[in-house]
Amino acid sequence: MNIAILTTEYVTEKDFHGGLANYLYRVTQNLVLSGHHVEVFTLSDQDNKIHHDGVVIHQVMNRSAFFTFLNRLTRYRFKRTFRFLSLSRCLEKRLKERRKDQPFDIVQASSCFACGFFSTFQSKLPVVSRVSSFEPLFRKFYRRTLSLDQRICEWLELYALKRSNAVYAPSIFLANILKIEEHIPTDVLRPPFSIETERFDESIYKKHLNGNKYFLFFGAIGFLKGCEVIANSLPEMLSRFLDIHFVFAGKSLEGPQGLTMMDYVYQQAESFKERVHYLGVLRHPQLYPIIKNSIAVVLPSLVDNFPNTMLEAMAFGKVVIGTKGTSFEEFIDDSVSGFLVEPGSAIELTTAMVKVCEMSEEERELIGYSAQEKIKHLNPEKACKNLLEYFQKIIDNN
Repeated sequence: MNIAILTTEYVTEKDFHGGLANYLYRVTQNLVLSGHHVEVFTLSDQDNKIHHDGVVIHQVMNRSAFFTFLNRLTRYRFKRTFRFLSLSRCLEKRLKERRKDQPFDIVQASSCFACGFFSTFQSKLPVVSRVSSFEPLFRKFYRRTLSLDQRICEWLELYALKRSNAVYAPSIFLANILKIEEHIPTDVLRPPFSIETERFDESIYKKHLNGNKYFLFFGAIGFLKGCEVIANSLPEMLSRFLDIHFVFAGKSLEGPQGLTMMDYVYQQAESFKERVHYLGVLRHPQLYPIIKNSIAVVLPSLVDNFPNTMLEAMAFGKVVIGTKGTSFEEFIDDSVSGFLVEPGSAIELTTAMVKVCEMSEEERELIGYSAQEKIKHLNPEKACKNLLEYFQKIIDNN
């Protein structure tokens, strides 16, 4: 099968750290190993074509003279809208050029930025949209008034989904929201998962953390992922357990009081901030030793979509503290393969972290073992077989 993938991020790019980029890398690698031809068309800061681990990567700059003109004409009031439209147009244009030399059977488009919008108007080639995020659900946690520009962008993403030949999501949680609230038929396909590198770089771990006992958060450090809740739980945790540290890895986003989220974390930690460590954005060879040596991974998302961070932590046999009703419960059995707390509750999060601290190492290892057993259900070979069967069904019905 010849498969084209349209996306806003991939592991070859500078903005490599998103769960979408890592998910797509795992998918493409397993599809190639199964004998299929895959090409990725990704947003980039350059126009280029490269080969990466057996996959053709088309790097596409978001640069459209037409939408740049419209942006100026409207005095930049719809800057985000024209950015979405420009990206979708540039991806479709590059795909159309490539199809002259390389036929494709199907296109998978990521839902974010409506990057498959223009491709859905090409009637001969079926387009499948994978929903990695859903802005109408997430926006209430951003704590901002929604502008007309942002509302149009949400409409573009929804319209691209409605025009797609099929839509799927990794979680039952998000699929049900799309079905009930937007009347978009949405299937559920679990992502393949494996630890894709055996090359660990322990330099960051040894420099900052060697020998310390620590909880870890990794991912986008912002409101949505519950980092304000972590910050509010730190004073009690760090004052109660004087040997415990807390580590953050990822991009620091906007936080309360006009601060960055990491600045807010340090402010809340008060006199204990010397035991709070911010390591920035790390690639997997550097990140994995830090996950592996943590006592638990704390992921108190206010809302989520079967996050890649959860899977990576569980694969290393770590105790994961997630949240109820946010898709974590689809994979974590509370107190068996991890812990679940109410989203937004610093009290419950603190209680869960205290419980982890008071457990013996053997008890933590038992939960970690149960977590690793759950991960086996995401066997890459089985997950990619399901995806290919799904694609073939759509091709046959097109």
